Amino acid sequence: MGAAASKQSAAAPTTPAPEDKQAHHLQLDKTSLDKVEGPDATRQVTLDTSIQAKIKSELERLRKEEAEVRGEIQKAIEKENLAREAKYTGASEGKNSNVLRQELDQLRGKIDKYNKQRDVSNYPGVKEAQEALVKCYRDKPERTLDCWKQADDFKQAVANAEKHFISSFS
Repeated sequence: MGAAASKQSAAAPTTPAPEDKQAHHLQLDKTSLDKVEGPDATRQVTLDTSIQAKIKSELERLRKEEAEVRGEIQKAIEKENLAREAKYTGASEGKNSNVLRQELDQLRGKIDKYNKQRDVSNYPGVKEAQEALVKCYRDKPERTLDCWKQADDFKQAVANAEKHFISSFS
């Protein structure tokens, strides 16, 4: 039973469908091909250049608009800062930003001077006394009590530096 069915299907002729025959014989003329494929090269170049010009002009317009918006924002910020400064100018001291900046610079100078004076090693005699004490400790590691004279000299130099430092504020 199964053999008869396979013989029938093997005996059936394979003829192409009618649509396939027509596809092989179909030929298009030049105008039909242009419509299917799109515009020719010169038309495409013209179209591309016009699109690029439009994009370029739009980009320039947007950049101008952005610059204008930035300028307006800057003006608004300046106006707001001036209004805020005028508000504080009406306060009891009446200081504007320039006066405050000068005072801040003076204060920074004082702080720098203080920090420079605070370093004890900058005062005369302190560094030498410190080096002598350290040398004595290195020379006599088992007999550090023999360095009492250098230790007293160092203490005296630091005390003098402290007195000079405190008197600088008067």
